[in-house]
Amino acid sequence: MKPNKTISPYESKKYINIGIDQLIVYAAKKILDYGEECTFERLVYECFTLFPNKFGFKRYPEWPDSARINKAWLRCRTDKGWLAGTVKEGFRITPSGEMIARQTEKQLKGMISKKTLIPKRSRERYEAILSYIKKSPEFTKFIEQENNDISFAELKSFLGGTLETPKRILIHNLNRYFQAATIYDDTSVVSFLKLCKKKLKQIGG
Repeated sequence: MKPNKTISPYESKKYINIGIDQLIVYAAKKILDYGEECTFERLVYECFTLFPNKFGFKRYPEWPDSARINKAWLRCRTDKGWLAGTVKEGFRITPSGEMIARQTEKQLKGMISKKTLIPKRSRERYEAILSYIKKSPEFTKFIEQENNDISFAELKSFLGGTLETPKRILIHNLNRYFQAATIYDDTSVVSFLKLCKKKLKQIGG
């Protein structure tokens, strides 16, 4: 679909410290605000045009990395609840996604820093979650021993459950951990949580 509006890229310094998931949601909101359908192809075009240094191939920066955008919108839908929809039907923004998009716009305009995007009470909660993760024996083993495995018992304990805890509760807790890690761009914690997510998928229920 051809865009209805001419799009100009942002200076890279304005978005270099903003996570790609936030930029994805912002781009989706821009498309919908134009009155256009937010298809995957249109989202790729918007993201790459607005933020070429984030969404272009490293070796071929003149081309958009659609695989990266595909992974990002899936995270925004599945892990964070910022987007809804599918590639086939197009994308919509959830209420929480609307909030993220508005905050991202303010950050792009230099009106707020990344830290002030988060309400004080939420920031304290996310910091507490990050502290819990980093002090956990499961994360310590992952970092110090470069251990790329975690047992089901360790996983459930790490996610604040027992062997009898329903999977939906574990998923909910893991999503909260992911949100804290991504908001603070803690890549080591995100890597560990991805391992946990992979293991969690193997649990029935």
